[in-house]
Amino acid sequence: MENNSHKPKPNPPSDLFAYLTGFFTATVILCLVFFFIAYKAGISTIFNTLRYELYLSKSYKGVMQLPDDILQELTLLKAPIENAKNPTKVNEHQTYLTHPDDEIGYLLNPDITISVNMLKSTKAINVDPPTLHLQDADRLRISPELHSYLQQESRLNFSYSTNSEGFRRTVPLVESDKQILIIGDSVPFGVGVDDENTVASYLQKMVGQEYQIINGGVGGYSGHQAFLRAKRLGAEKKYSGLIYVACQNDFTGDEDWTTKARGILSELDSISGRFNNNIVIMFETYMEYNMRDFFLELGWSENRIEKTHTLRKNLPEIAAEYGFAYHDWTDVVHNFMLQEKSIFSRFALYGDHIHLSPLGNRLMAEELFSIIRQKWPQHGELPD
Repeated sequence: MENNSHKPKPNPPSDLFAYLTGFFTATVILCLVFFFIAYKAGISTIFNTLRYELYLSKSYKGVMQLPDDILQELTLLKAPIENAKNPTKVNEHQTYLTHPDDEIGYLLNPDITISVNMLKSTKAINVDPPTLHLQDADRLRISPELHSYLQQESRLNFSYSTNSEGFRRTVPLVESDKQILIIGDSVPFGVGVDDENTVASYLQKMVGQEYQIINGGVGGYSGHQAFLRAKRLGAEKKYSGLIYVACQNDFTGDEDWTTKARGILSELDSISGRFNNNIVIMFETYMEYNMRDFFLELGWSENRIEKTHTLRKNLPEIAAEYGFAYHDWTDVVHNFMLQEKSIFSRFALYGDHIHLSPLGNRLMAEELFSIIRQKWPQHGELPD
């Protein structure tokens, strides 16, 4: 006969009644507290405050100081302001810097020079501060009021320039039949630094006259767009090697991150022959991840951190399957902290929460240079 003595007994109705009574009591107390505060402050004050906070969260006014007359002038100049809800309403990818492309989405404009100002933010601990872009020609004709505003509100100034072929300019200028192409998004492009301080420029200084480094990074590119750019350029001529600076957001989204990463690396493998079968993957991670012990609850969710852990674990194995050299930026950040013996030293490697400072770009270039020297075949052979 079945023994039912150990089966859980259903909760008696009295338990449910006690739960509902407690929930109702707590709700009443909260409502009374709210109405008391509203009575003291005034219903209209509470309502207007909530409405204003909601408005700020969707407006540039929650991020930066921007007087109406300055906004009007910048709008007439079609000057993009990034990380501030696009107050000048510039069409994305139809800016000073880029133009549309039917296949890839957009490309850099050739022969342009842009001045960039990183502006002060009214938002505390803003690791993605607003940045203003102006063509050099426009900067020469701005009003005294805008000139004064930039002097007061700018924290950093730098410039971007492109060459006649529509690549971010790499310095020093080297001409060689042996060329290494760097692809990726705004990280290899070098957002937040001058031309001489990009990863490409630091790597050019290290390889000297042996190779010409081509900076094919374009801000906002996905991993697939970076592949399409490499495919188009590789179809035009063969390169000595390809470096993919894979920003973490290339692999994030609704799709499984590892699956998405495998798909992109598989695409690169399909064109490996056009790059002398020399492909390097440099996986670049966010400040919030590399300083998660510092940001704690102000940083990323545990779920996103765990997904990044998993991606970092799987990426080296995927790269090895395709015969790609691989390096993890997180290791560079961690080793730098140990070397400097300061948890705050990691800030020095970033210009904002994802883009690298001149120091960060130099350290990344050193890792890439080490891979080129150690793992590529005798570098000096021009691909057939």
